Amino acid sequence: MEPAQRKSLAVLMPALIAFSMGQTVLFALAGPVARDIGLTEFQVGMIIASAALVFVIASPIWGRISDRWGRKRVIVFGLTSYGVVSILFALTLRSGLEGMFAAATTFFLLLFLRITYAALGAGIQPASTGFMADVSSAEKRSAAVALIGASFGLGTILGPAAAAALVGFGILAPLYAIAVYGLVMAGLCFLLLDEPARITTAEEKAEDFSIQTILPLLMIAFCVFTVFAIIQQTTAFYVQDFLGADSMTAARMTGYCFMSLAVAALVMQGGVIQALKPRPEILLLTGLPIFLFGLWIYAIAGAFWQILFAMGLMGTGFGLVNPGITAGVSLRTGENTQGRAAGFIQSAASAGFIVGPLLGTGLYQISPTYAILLAAVMLALGLGVSIFVSTNTNTAEQSVS
Repeated sequence: MEPAQRKSLAVLMPALIAFSMGQTVLFALAGPVARDIGLTEFQVGMIIASAALVFVIASPIWGRISDRWGRKRVIVFGLTSYGVVSILFALTLRSGLEGMFAAATTFFLLLFLRITYAALGAGIQPASTGFMADVSSAEKRSAAVALIGASFGLGTILGPAAAAALVGFGILAPLYAIAVYGLVMAGLCFLLLDEPARITTAEEKAEDFSIQTILPLLMIAFCVFTVFAIIQQTTAFYVQDFLGADSMTAARMTGYCFMSLAVAALVMQGGVIQALKPRPEILLLTGLPIFLFGLWIYAIAGAFWQILFAMGLMGTGFGLVNPGITAGVSLRTGENTQGRAAGFIQSAASAGFIVGPLLGTGLYQISPTYAILLAAVMLALGLGVSIFVSTNTNTAEQSVS
């Protein structure tokens, strides 16, 4: 990697950390705050799922725009939108807590703001993934795109840490702080981020893009992110009910759970994968069984430390699977359509965030066991598709040789 590229990554990585911090802070706080406002678990799920639906539609569009318009512009616009809308989201939560708005009014305002955030910020991840594909060779693609996951992983560690540290200043203080951080990073990206040379020095070539070649990997992404969404949306309720805790305590302990998950994912993406540079198929076939085992420990936990351990196992599995999906899609995609391909990955993941929150929170209201059982079925399905992908890849390579 050239020095100029390293300088750009030194700006891009903290920007992605800011974006992911906002996500995990919201997941840690939304459940307890929503209950205090008078919203149900299902309404919280609807807010997240509705935004995810917009992500499904907008992500491939923003990915294609980044192929033509440039990665930097899409990243800066997305971060700016994220910061502004996040501040408005926190202000609306505050108004609901103070009784300025009725619970129903608060719900619809939060729904509108989350959808707006999704429509305007959906380009951040596909543009960033396309950026990494632009500056890396095919041989190093898995390790390169894992840096995106590592940045998000570090943000998911720092987000709950910020929630635990700042919640004493007010339960919404972490949301305000991280939104401002996102705006600062948008400004720094605008000033310092260097556009990949492919975008600025070469004309885009018309290149065929076949979704059929990446469809199995998109199916795996849908399964994995459905499970991830179920865990994210129900853990706050699970921890609060498990401990019998108040909202403040539940938010803090949920933050520790997500920190455990994120630390494990970061070690995989920023350490193990960077050192070993395994093939995408190996990442999938290793990560999914670990994820499933962690889910089993989560289901039978009898003490809080066991929940923390289970979250760490699930983070380990997710930290392997996510870059496996991204690298696998990237390697099956032409050089001039990397942004569009990354957009389809986010679209599949966002579809999981439609199904996961709605079914996960809906089933949780009946019984937590049902939500966990759905997650197990989805992981098993993803593992089956991964075995199919690995078998076909090996067969294809044997035919070529």
